[in-house]
Amino acid sequence: MNDNLHEIERIIDYIEAHLLEEKLDLDTVSQEIGYSKYHLHRMFTSVVGLTFHHYLQRRRLTEAARMLVFTDKPIMEIALCAGYDTQQSFSRGFKDMFRHSPTFFRKHRDFIPLQLKYDISNREKLRGDMITDAKTVEEDAIYLIGYSGSTKNGFHIIGRCWRLLHKNKYKIENRTDRKFLIGVNDYSMFDNEGNKPVFTYIASAQVNSLKSIPNGMKAFALPPSKYVVFYFKGKNEDSLQPVVDYIYREWFPNSTCVFNESNLYDFVKYGEDVDENGESEIQFWVPVV
Repeated sequence: MNDNLHEIERIIDYIEAHLLEEKLDLDTVSQEIGYSKYHLHRMFTSVVGLTFHHYLQRRRLTEAARMLVFTDKPIMEIALCAGYDTQQSFSRGFKDMFRHSPTFFRKHRDFIPLQLKYDISNREKLRGDMITDAKTVEEDAIYLIGYSGSTKNGFHIIGRCWRLLHKNKYKIENRTDRKFLIGVNDYSMFDNEGNKPVFTYIASAQVNSLKSIPNGMKAFALPPSKYVVFYFKGKNEDSLQPVVDYIYREWFPNSTCVFNESNLYDFVKYGEDVDENGESEIQFWVPVV
């Protein structure tokens, strides 16, 4: 498998070196690497988690978004660099991925990278490939009811909060969205005792008001904010750390987003509807300005 990883690294490096060239497809790369299209496609998809075509499209459109924000190149020139023959087809593909037209994206100058270069060396530690979408949203105050605890004595408190919430969530009468539960990492009292992060964790449900609080639960309010929201699918019980590490260590340094230092928290929305693979929609929300 190490040899295969080396070959995938060669493929990714080749894509980067020729990313903005007109002729770049599975045929070209398979000839360069010396693999059949079938084996290259199968091996690439199993390692990267995306098909070759989908990865290439995401990389090209991400770099097109970068050019829209950081250069004054004409949109037609950027379209050609991204592998599109016409500005119309480029605009359609760009909007499908970024939800806004290239003109809108250039005007607002917010660089929201969707697909950075895949990092083979950190493929188990940084899971950016799991992210299917990322966008900014404006949100009013978010009201929550649930259980909380400090990680000072260990991270087992997080599991305890969730067990209590799942046991008693039916008591919360005024939920606004029964499809999701919310886990908040509150860093307002953050410490790093003995290299062990200490923060407050909240397992909760979103509500429309804080007037009716079941016995034993607490009320919480997150202030109005702008957020970057990352979307992916997974099992609610699995660790999100590889995705979170990617977001903070790779995604944010490459974006134009600035952390909101007044809102020292982030939170995860866990979908309650589970598919046949035991996976649900998961959203990771980070306050920005």
